[in-house]
Amino acid sequence: MDIPLFSWYSVLLTSASLLFFFFLWRRERRTGRPLPPGPPGWPIVGNLFQLGKRPHESLYALSLKYGPLMTLRLGMKTTVVVSSPAMAKEVLKTHDLLFAGRTVIEGVKSVSHHKSSLIFSDYGAQWRHLRRISTVELFSSIRQEALQHLRRDEVFHTIRLLYDDKGKVVDIGRTVFCTSLNLLGNMIFSTRVFDPHNPASAAFNHSVCELMRLGGKPNLVDYFPFLRFLDPQGVCRQMAKHFKEMYDFVDLFLQKRLASGSESLRQNDSTKDFLDVLLDFRSQEFTLVDIRALIAEFFIAGTETTTSTVEWAMAEFIRNPQKLNRARQELDEVVGCNRRVEESDLDRLPYLHAAVKEIFRLHTPVPLLLPHKAESASVVQGFVIPKDSQVLVNVWASGRDPSIWKRPSEFLPERFLEGENSKIDYKGQNFELIPFGAGRRICAALPLASRMVQLILASLLHSFEWMLPDGMSCEEMDMSDELGITLKKSVELTAIPVPRLSHHTYEQ
Repeated sequence: MDIPLFSWYSVLLTSASLLFFFFLWRRERRTGRPLPPGPPGWPIVGNLFQLGKRPHESLYALSLKYGPLMTLRLGMKTTVVVSSPAMAKEVLKTHDLLFAGRTVIEGVKSVSHHKSSLIFSDYGAQWRHLRRISTVELFSSIRQEALQHLRRDEVFHTIRLLYDDKGKVVDIGRTVFCTSLNLLGNMIFSTRVFDPHNPASAAFNHSVCELMRLGGKPNLVDYFPFLRFLDPQGVCRQMAKHFKEMYDFVDLFLQKRLASGSESLRQNDSTKDFLDVLLDFRSQEFTLVDIRALIAEFFIAGTETTTSTVEWAMAEFIRNPQKLNRARQELDEVVGCNRRVEESDLDRLPYLHAAVKEIFRLHTPVPLLLPHKAESASVVQGFVIPKDSQVLVNVWASGRDPSIWKRPSEFLPERFLEGENSKIDYKGQNFELIPFGAGRRICAALPLASRMVQLILASLLHSFEWMLPDGMSCEEMDMSDELGITLKKSVELTAIPVPRLSHHTYEQ
């Protein structure tokens, strides 16, 4: 008698899951210590259905019942969820080395990107080499200072375009995305990379967006790895396609630079772009494949997070006119109305700094950070974390916890200007606010990302009044969000820019 193919799949899935749960039970028995508590799950799928479409919120709700260190079984993957600053400190500082690994989604493995990745590579010699190059040679204060003029020129280019289109409705997120893309392009390649009239750059732009979307899409293969060869949702195939398009685009610049030999002409460090620096480090251990992957990651990670942060900040300011007026008053006092914002002004804008911190708290760009992996079995607060467990840090939960923050659902930059909160920063030492992570795997590009967000936001607020289209009131704004890898606004923020400075300021 013939048995339908789907029945064989069901038998295979059931058998593999039962074996997996038996293995977990045996492992817990051998350690003599319990796993962290967690909700009971369904057979085979475990707790997958309890995540819903808003896993950061679902996991926070579960943590209120099961505690700040919680175990879930997502298909065949043991997952430990951290939901408080104290527990985040345990995992990312006290036991940092034990959790320095990275769980890699199958879509990234589809083109072996993780083997040359700073973000997804396992903790080891390769990762340390990439980290040193990025931290010391690319994102150091000296390098950032040397490339300051590129950021200034690109942001002003955007301000000039908005001025030329004054009175027209502007998609703020789209504007910030293009600015970020070209800003990074200038720093890496010494040229603007996004031209809406160029099919190649438009395809590159599309690939960046799609990789972020697909990377945040639930994929059965991540929870049941034996389905990899089927790729039932096609996520791996689609990600491979977009990675290839990105690689091809980056290769154009790589080959052009190598063919011209121009990397050898700029011996002065102050004139070298990121590509020059990376080519200087080329060796058998750091090949063109590694350089290409690193550049691709700069664009993927550096555009979407900056875009969502600035868009949320603009939305909150437009929605809260009193906060907007206070930010503008500070800008007018420091910058005035006869020149544009410079990076040298940023250190004298405490309210703007506070507003950025508040956006990172209220609308943290990556609510669950990127998943860590237990390099070996370890014990945290009396509970065993098995080797190879996925560890998720729910920074969204810490940002919305009423025991930490007063009126946590409100936009209150003032909270960071007074009392103990004034000492809190987002550089990985204060675990109430770690949008860039902490410990060894903290985002290497934090210094650049911070400058980009503050400069773009300050320039948009300083240069224009912003009116909502179609007579919409502030109270009618849609502030709902949706989660991919980043937490984005569900409805794009559109507004009409109205120049507020002396006209010559827009034409310098």
